[in-house]
Amino acid sequence: MELKARPLYLNKLLAAKDNGLIKVVTGMRRCGKSSLLALLRQYLTSHEIPDDHIIDINLESFQYNGFDATRLYQHIASRIHNGERHYLLLDEVQIVPKWERAVNALHVDKNVDIYLTGSNAHLLSSQLATLLSGRHIEINVFPLSFDEFMHYTEESNQTIAFERYTRYGGLPPVVDQGTDQPLAHTVLSGIYDTILVRDISQYLQIRNPMVFNDVACYLADTSGSPTSITNIEHRLKSARRPTANETIERYISGLLDAFLFYRAPRINIKGGDYLQGLNKYYPTDLGIKNMLLGYPSGDFGFLLENVIFNELKIRGYEVQVGKIDNLEIDFVAARVRDDLTRERLFIQVSASIMDPATRQREFEPLSRLRDQSGNRMILTLDTLGLGTVDGIDVINALDWLRGAAEPRSRQMRSPVLSR
Repeated sequence: MELKARPLYLNKLLAAKDNGLIKVVTGMRRCGKSSLLALLRQYLTSHEIPDDHIIDINLESFQYNGFDATRLYQHIASRIHNGERHYLLLDEVQIVPKWERAVNALHVDKNVDIYLTGSNAHLLSSQLATLLSGRHIEINVFPLSFDEFMHYTEESNQTIAFERYTRYGGLPPVVDQGTDQPLAHTVLSGIYDTILVRDISQYLQIRNPMVFNDVACYLADTSGSPTSITNIEHRLKSARRPTANETIERYISGLLDAFLFYRAPRINIKGGDYLQGLNKYYPTDLGIKNMLLGYPSGDFGFLLENVIFNELKIRGYEVQVGKIDNLEIDFVAARVRDDLTRERLFIQVSASIMDPATRQREFEPLSRLRDQSGNRMILTLDTLGLGTVDGIDVINALDWLRGAAEPRSRQMRSPVLSR
């Protein structure tokens, strides 16, 4: 199958090429990490790097079954010759026990530029923090963004594309099934089961898979709503599956480590301190969310909110849920730009604000942030009533997702040192 371009991530790899650091590509299974390495290989080949100077290994292949760190090192070292520059592309590296020893030794002993992929944050982070600390950079790959989805599918109608995107998600092998729901469901179920078996169960003791699945379904069902461990404990108890808080916490950690969900902590905007409990959790892919819940036709506002959260993560923002007085800001997003200036966004998300009461509800918390540096905006599916009102940008969400809408106050920046 023809490789589809992922310029956002390929450009990050190329910017780090030959910089002396190990490039670690992370993200949930089947989000496109292997294809990204294949795109990198294509680039290297097209820029006159000889084939025998590019060593690409998919460690899920049976030919590497039983490899340990020593065998992996010897296998790769035997393919490096003459002290010339080689490029090493290792896919799903966490499969090999003590893999970090082999990678570190290759980095020290050989003239290689190393690229790794992995699908479990826990397994990678615990090993990266030892031998490879300070010697690597991490690039997180997500399922297709909405803009990527439209390019990938060549769909020109934003509304049609968005309906499909919010139902089946943006995992490339699922997108390849088109709108065939049985096929999409089969692929989504297979991906979820593989993540459970290969990326979670191998280090997390799951004594009752049904309870684990219940926790995943609960987080999917309550995405966009404040969630506590106690809430989940009560739900499981009412379903006659009593489970200890510690077990629930471990299961949530497993879902986060496998990149199935992301956590949005709550923060007091005025004081800057974190608020304990009642975090929000957002599925990384809406197809997985809908598969877990049986493809419900629920509140479209929550789906839109989930898409916006994921897009902010894709764009490199740290995302929190804000609280000011007794009101909530859907997202407080911050990132440091390439020029080392700090950008902060305060975002409200609503499918529509045409109703006066809804409009007032969405504007009120943002209106209280006049003394805070950052852009204030409301993202909505409305196509009327857009513009700037009292310093608050009202933007069509689909235009923003496509990168076609820049907020009025985009030029407002604050120095990174002011954090």
